[in-house]
Amino acid sequence: MHLACVAALAGLGLAGTSRADDGFLDGWEVSGYLRGHLSMNLDNPYLADPTNNGAPKGDYKYDLSMLRGSLKLNLFKDFGNSKVNISLRGSQEYETSYLKDLQKVADQYAATDLFSNRRRSSVDLMDDVYNKAEVREFWWQTDLRPGTTIKLGKQQVVWGETDFFQSMDVIHGYDFRWRSFLEAENEELRKPLWMANVVQRFDAVDGSLQFVYIPGRMNSADQRGNSYDVEGGRWANTPNRGITFAAAPFGADVPYNYDHKDARMDDDALGLRWKAVAGKWEYSLGWFRGPAQVPVINPNPDNPLGVGNATSGRSFLGAWHGEYRSDRSSTVGELIFPQIDVFGITANRYLEGIDSVFSMEASYIPDNTYNVGVQAGEAGGCAFFPGFCGIVERDVVKLMLRMDKQVDLSSFLKTSRPSFLSVQLFDTWILDYDRKDEIVNLAGFGGRTKQHSAILTAILGMNYNSDRINPTLAVGTDLSYGGGFVIPSVEFAYGNHWRIKAEADLFFNRKYQKRALTGFNDTNLFGYFDGNNQLSVRVTYQF
Repeated sequence: MHLACVAALAGLGLAGTSRADDGFLDGWEVSGYLRGHLSMNLDNPYLADPTNNGAPKGDYKYDLSMLRGSLKLNLFKDFGNSKVNISLRGSQEYETSYLKDLQKVADQYAATDLFSNRRRSSVDLMDDVYNKAEVREFWWQTDLRPGTTIKLGKQQVVWGETDFFQSMDVIHGYDFRWRSFLEAENEELRKPLWMANVVQRFDAVDGSLQFVYIPGRMNSADQRGNSYDVEGGRWANTPNRGITFAAAPFGADVPYNYDHKDARMDDDALGLRWKAVAGKWEYSLGWFRGPAQVPVINPNPDNPLGVGNATSGRSFLGAWHGEYRSDRSSTVGELIFPQIDVFGITANRYLEGIDSVFSMEASYIPDNTYNVGVQAGEAGGCAFFPGFCGIVERDVVKLMLRMDKQVDLSSFLKTSRPSFLSVQLFDTWILDYDRKDEIVNLAGFGGRTKQHSAILTAILGMNYNSDRINPTLAVGTDLSYGGGFVIPSVEFAYGNHWRIKAEADLFFNRKYQKRALTGFNDTNLFGYFDGNNQLSVRVTYQF
C-alpha cells in the first residue's frame, strides 16, 4: 500500500502525460495566498512566575500574542484521464516579548524536575510549535473504470454536516495549538494524511460508496489525533501557560505515548461511507475505525509523586488495560489516543414551509474513553491532578442539529442582500452514565462531566457594498456548564486579491482555575479560555 501511493504520485501521474496534449510542466493551475496574521491580548492572561510561588509574572494586556506570516502554494493539473494536486504551506512567526516569557517560564518550570538535572523545557515553542514548512496535499486521482474513482496520496477527507464541533468529521486530527478553534477555514487546522480513497458511484439509486484506508506507518504519529497546546504556548488552557506537559514542574511529566497496545498510532485506519438521496433527503451512513481525536491520560501506577484511592470514594484504576510504557520513575501519566469505532448518520433537506435547510448528524461511539477522579491530590485525590484516577470506557452518542436560513434584515441593518443565519445545537450523551464514576471533562481539571453536555451556537453573516464589506457575528453558550463566546468580525474584500479580516474573540466562563498547580475546582470548557480575549487581524493576498 505504501509503495502504491508513491508509485501513483511519481509514476502514474507522469504516465498520464503521454496521453495529454501538452507536456508535464505545461498547463498547471497555480493558486494560493500570502498572509500576515497578528493578534493582541485584550486581557491580561495568567502566566505563573516559578520564582514567586506561581504569582502572575507580568501584565500582558495589549501585548502582541502572535505575529505570523504564511505562504501557501497550490498546483493542480487535469491530465484528462487523471488529476494531480500539490499544496505546500510554510509559516514563520516573530517571537514577541509575550512568547519569550512563555518560553522562559516553561524552561524555569522544567528545571524544577526532581528526577533529572535538566535545565530547560523539551519544547522550543518557536521551532517545534509555531514555525513550520509542510506538504499539505500531494495526491493523484483517476477513474479506474466508469463510476469508480481512486485518489492516492496526502489529502483531506471531510465527513459530516458541521464544521464546528466534530461528530462524524473524525478521520483527521486538528492542530489547535497556534490558533485554537478560531480559524474559520477548517482546512487550515486539519491534519492531512497519506491514504487511499476510493469512491464507487451507483447511479441507478443516486448513491455512492466511499472506502478510506489510512496506512498507519506511512503517517507520523503526531499527525494523527488532535494537537492541543500542552506545550505551554499562547493557547494552553488557563492556568497552564508556560507549562510543558512533557517537561512539567517538579517532574510531574506527562509525555505522549504512541505505542500503547490499544492506542498504537502506527495501526492502520479504515472508513466506509454510503451517501445517497431518498426523496427530498440527502443522507449518509458511515463507519470509521482509528485513533480517537481527543487524547486521554493513562496514569502511572508507580507515580513517583504518590498514588492511591481518592477520599471521595473513587478508587484508583491503575494503567489502562494494564499497560504503561513511559518511564515509571519520572512521569505521572502519559497522553494516549485509544483506538475507537465511530458509527454515524447524517441527513439534510430543504424545508419549504420555513424556507430553511435542516441538517442533522449523529454518531455512536462504543467504549469511548474518559478520565475519572474529580479531586486533586491536595483534596485527597488519586494523584496530584484531577482525572488521574484512571480511564473508564462508556458508550456515547453525539448529536448535532442545524438550521440554515436566509434572513432579510436589509430594512433594519441596511445590508445589500439577505443575511445568512445558522443555528446549531450540539449534545454529547453518555448512555451508561454513572455520577459515581467521577468522569471529568478534561484531565487536570475537576469539572465533573454530566450525562448530557450541550452547546448552542449561532452565526449571522451580513453583506454590504456589494459584498465588499462582510461582517459576521458568532455566539455560543455552554448549556450544561455555563460560559460562552462572542466573536464579532468583519472582512473587507478589495478586488480579486486582497482580503482583510478583523475580529474580536471574547470568552465568558462561570469558573476558572486561578493559579497553576493549586486551587483545582470544577473548571469546564470556557474556563480553559479565561484571559484569552484577543483582537485578531488577518491580511491576505490571494492569487
